[in-house]
Amino acid sequence: MTHFGVQLHGTFPMGSYPELARTVESYPFDELTVHDVVWWRPVWPILTLIAEHTERVLVGPDVTHPYLRHPADTAACVAAIDELSDGRAILGLGAGSMLEPLRVAAEKPLVAVRETAELTRRLLARERTPYAGAMFHAEEQAQFFWEPPRPQVPIFVGAYAPRMVAAASTWADELRPPGIWRPGFFRDVQRRAREAAGRDDFPVGCDVWVSVGDDRDEARALGRRILAQFLPLRVFEPQVVFYGIDEAEVARVREAMSTGNVTAAGERISDATLDTFVASGDAADVVEGLEELLAAGPSTVTFSGRLGPDPRRALELLGRDVLPAVL
Repeated sequence: MTHFGVQLHGTFPMGSYPELARTVESYPFDELTVHDVVWWRPVWPILTLIAEHTERVLVGPDVTHPYLRHPADTAACVAAIDELSDGRAILGLGAGSMLEPLRVAAEKPLVAVRETAELTRRLLARERTPYAGAMFHAEEQAQFFWEPPRPQVPIFVGAYAPRMVAAASTWADELRPPGIWRPGFFRDVQRRAREAAGRDDFPVGCDVWVSVGDDRDEARALGRRILAQFLPLRVFEPQVVFYGIDEAEVARVREAMSTGNVTAAGERISDATLDTFVASGDAADVVEGLEELLAAGPSTVTFSGRLGPDPRRALELLGRDVLPAVL
């Protein structure tokens, strides 16, 4: 059975998150997460608002990372969200992105992400043994002065790079590659993750960039702008190579993005490339692509990002028209 969620970005005014959270929970979504990017509004205050204004959905970052915040702080934050939400916290981890302007080197991501999970689990469980990792350490005295409500919270990893997929599948509760739409690459990640985990039933979900609206052309134009920000990035290269995207097309998008012209960059993305990576168009477009993706058996499908030209209308279309058509 596939679970469905919504991932918001910190792109909305802070006062809008309670209403967005209540809207998400009014439809058959199972979780509501927030992406952790330093250039947007900070993730933990948003998650606090979401936890306060929901009663059912799981709540947590999708994903946070080890490079601007110590794992002990991440553990404390997720425990606080767990307390506030009466045990609904989840924790998404990844290697981070968009850190280059700060000259932050995301070094040893396999080690950093795994040790963040290990130290978080140790602190939530109130273990008294020292922790000696390659990057992070904790003495016996490293304990919270309060008792987290649960000794563990579910941890998933957002990744599709081959080494991270292989490593995280041995210790995470779930793997969720981002930027998935056409199922070919998802099936490849799912196969590699299950081989690494040694389990045919290891849960592999995915995040789907979506732009849905009543005006199909307007929604697809936004989908192009969303994709333009990621298509030229090196971290996105595994999918670009897998699908054989024309290098000249990627170069044209990169050139426009280098000037900060996201609209022009999006206009250089072909229909075929857009439909490979983004669920964009009207509700019928999303249903058609989602049926194909669900045939691959994802454990979780998270609708991610801007959602559509009108985010509230996009949530209505996803919850009222799309999900009932596939559930």
